[in-house]
Amino acid sequence: MLTPNDAADPPLARRCLHMNKRSRRTTLHTVAKHLGISATTVSRALKDGPEVNAETIDRVKRAAEMLGYRPNMGGVNLRTGRSQSVAMVLSFERQDQLNIVTASLLVGVSTAMKARGYRTGIVPHLEHDDPVEIVRNLVREGSVDGVIITHTRPQDDRVKYLLEVGVPFVTFGRTELLSPHPHVDLDHEQIGAEAARLLLDNGHPAPLLFAPSSQFSYSLQFVKGWTKTFNARNITVPDELIHFSATTPQSGVEMARDVLRRHPEATGAFVASDEAGLGFITTMHQAGRQIGKDFGVVTYGGARLHDFLSPPTSAFYYSHFEIADLLADMLVRAIDGEDYAGLRQVVQADFIDHGSHILKP
Repeated sequence: MLTPNDAADPPLARRCLHMNKRSRRTTLHTVAKHLGISATTVSRALKDGPEVNAETIDRVKRAAEMLGYRPNMGGVNLRTGRSQSVAMVLSFERQDQLNIVTASLLVGVSTAMKARGYRTGIVPHLEHDDPVEIVRNLVREGSVDGVIITHTRPQDDRVKYLLEVGVPFVTFGRTELLSPHPHVDLDHEQIGAEAARLLLDNGHPAPLLFAPSSQFSYSLQFVKGWTKTFNARNITVPDELIHFSATTPQSGVEMARDVLRRHPEATGAFVASDEAGLGFITTMHQAGRQIGKDFGVVTYGGARLHDFLSPPTSAFYYSHFEIADLLADMLVRAIDGEDYAGLRQVVQADFIDHGSHILKP
């Protein structure tokens, strides 16, 4: 309540009046009263109901925006049994640096889910966390309608658990489980096979493969495709020419040092990570090796980092935003009860040719 002294201060009075107006929540009835129509008509117009003409829909939406109307999500949740929220579980290989690749995928998923009426919460999976317990906690809380999982493993216990409890989910990556489950993935086997072919066909007799950690499905798919190309040419792939590592710039530094120390005669490599490629190329340059001249490199990733390396590297590229849209679409379909058997998609990567894999005199 304003005191006489307060009322004597016009700016203060206006601020208090403004605060009082904002404290009164705008409802469907507020919009209906403003327009002189029924709350039912307002509700149907805001949902683009076919029974309401276009002119009324436009009037209602403009009035709702002007009056600051926001739907009562609590009421929506009670009616639908949904929270309109999903969780994305992200693995972080390092806690002291921003993972550019993870960040771009996150932005894509959040944007795609928002367009479908869902909020996206991030659940970090740090190095020493129990991956199943993370997902189990989400289910216990009951605060999300679905879950997105990345970095799948061949026998992924998180997937087994979510299938068992019946919570909708989608994975970025495949598993070797017999039960079908929603997933979006790249054809990593084909990428591995094509990377090997490119390097062999361009003058590299014994190229190296630096794959992600062998605990992940996509890493094993890279190796399977890579080996298939060599076997088709009756070439043996020595174990020492295939390495598994984290996908960070620092791991790329360590990869390059390993090449210089253990494989000084090597002329080329497939580094299956754009971020690792940053450290790899920098370290090779420091050692006097010239990428695209006396050492060939092919990388892989979804954030176009290959275009900004020096020199730019030939790469197998996929769009994080396209993958994110597929993940969002598939998760919403899973939430809506669609049969999991039909929720699977494998995407082909594009090859970006910057010539870094070709030896030049």
